[in-house]
Amino acid sequence: MSAALLPAWMGCSEGRVDTARVEPPVLADPDRVRFVALGDAGKGNAVQARVARSVANTCDELGCDLILLLGDNLYPAGMEAPDDPRAEERIALPYVPTAPVYAVLGNHDWNNRDDERAAWQIAWASQRDGIELPAPAWSMAAGPVTFAAIDTNTVFQRGRSFQQAWLVETLDAADTPWKVVLGHHPWRSDGPHGNAGAYEGISWGPIVSGRGLRKLFDGAVCGRADLYLAGHDHLRELLRACDTDLVISGAGASATEVVDRGNQPRFARATPGFVWLELGTTEGELRFYDEVGTLEAAFPLRP
Repeated sequence: MSAALLPAWMGCSEGRVDTARVEPPVLADPDRVRFVALGDAGKGNAVQARVARSVANTCDELGCDLILLLGDNLYPAGMEAPDDPRAEERIALPYVPTAPVYAVLGNHDWNNRDDERAAWQIAWASQRDGIELPAPAWSMAAGPVTFAAIDTNTVFQRGRSFQQAWLVETLDAADTPWKVVLGHHPWRSDGPHGNAGAYEGISWGPIVSGRGLRKLFDGAVCGRADLYLAGHDHLRELLRACDTDLVISGAGASATEVVDRGNQPRFARATPGFVWLELGTTEGELRFYDEVGTLEAAFPLRP
């Protein structure tokens, strides 16, 4: 794809991106949604394969209506060509046989600011049955849940104003019991990357610190979303901010370490694995599983 043919959302100022409404999967029970969330999985290594097998086994046992991929779907630098075969090998084949996949882009999918590589992944997904990645930001109503997916890399690199306004409008218009936001970068995290506004322990740089993302989270997620799901830090964690449960599930193919960032997590584990969630009309549940499918912890959730 030449630069002249790139979609209009690429390279725009103020962080403007395309947005889309996505059709939901067919739910086994219209009053609840069951799904797996994991990120940073696209390495094509043995760990990814083990985690994917455990996802399939857990979904067979408990049920899964969909799988959320939380970015960094293809390492090390996203799509290398429009027909990069690694996309099929690392994004589709490990998960689509289990449940439909709904994805967001991560910084490695963008290769930081490589518009063409991000466009290639979206175009590939549009041609692949079982993969939903229609735009950098998208929303979906599924049973009792409204999902709103944001492109945190564009916010991080190019500004928050467009997506913040879109997210506020989307969440305020939702009439479902649950409002779930997902993106790649965390709001708060006890991992090496840490908290938005002080990523990597740096608070003085407006871009490198993630200050714009912190302002988006504070201005659009706080007081509106029940859950925020992210990856980027290669660990699994549950914590809370501003009456929103924050779930980090970025250990789909590797793990780093837990770093005390003062967030007082309810659960934090720097080993590979994933999370399984069930959200009903009045209550929900979150379960943490390791890479071989062992249940490590379970937590009740309320909208």
